Amino acid sequence: MFAFAHKNNAPLLVRASSDRVLLDVEARKLWPRVTGQPVVEYQAVKITGNDTRRARQATVSVRFVSVTLKPPWRPNGLKLPAVSLNAIFVREEGPPADVEKPIEWMLLTNTTVTSFEEAQQVIGWYCCRWQIEVLHKVLKSGCRVEDCRLQTADRLHNFVALMSVIAWRLHWTTYINRCQPDLPCTAVLTDTEWEALYMRIHKSKRLPDTVPTVYQVVRWIAQLGGFLGRKSDGEPGVTAIWRGWQRLQDIASTWQIVKEQTQLVGNR
Repeated sequence: MFAFAHKNNAPLLVRASSDRVLLDVEARKLWPRVTGQPVVEYQAVKITGNDTRRARQATVSVRFVSVTLKPPWRPNGLKLPAVSLNAIFVREEGPPADVEKPIEWMLLTNTTVTSFEEAQQVIGWYCCRWQIEVLHKVLKSGCRVEDCRLQTADRLHNFVALMSVIAWRLHWTTYINRCQPDLPCTAVLTDTEWEALYMRIHKSKRLPDTVPTVYQVVRWIAQLGGFLGRKSDGEPGVTAIWRGWQRLQDIASTWQIVKEQTQLVGNR
């Protein structure tokens, strides 16, 4: 992977899981080489919560240095070149007493890292990893791209590209709902979409005096997808939102036709 990225001049960022061998006389392994560097700076990193850890803000130390990985031996005789990368070591200093596993990241990248600002940018990219994983979950669980039966690479590429646009909008809507739930729903829906959604959920021909919030419309969309909204249900998941989103597009299209016909009659 490293050699392929180097050959094709492709930017790469990964988190190392093994202590790789280096072409270095003093430190033959990755971890001793990088951890032996002085701390350049400290910074705050926002840690996303999950089932095993709570969300928090951690203070981490930052070290970085250029390294050259020794190519591994291959039984098939494939000869790989040595690859030079920049290694950034991020370690949580003084973690809370209730934290079982402090943050410790060994990041490898072929992008330029000659200053703390550049290292900070790479760390910021890696912190986006969790949102990227959520986007992939939307693509697979919501848009179900793995179930696509197209049989050529070009057709699959076009299909995934289209689904990625939809997945991004669903993911973004879910994210905004959790960060800024009190925003007006026009931040995520068109007038036609939220009007059609409101009338469908409330079975009413009259629109509200005030625009609903993002929190309200996201739950209504999920309700169209089978979300019951009980106290024990928590927030709606990707699958329910995706199903509701599909139904909403049909309802909104119908409402748009009705509005256009009404305007034509009024103009006459």
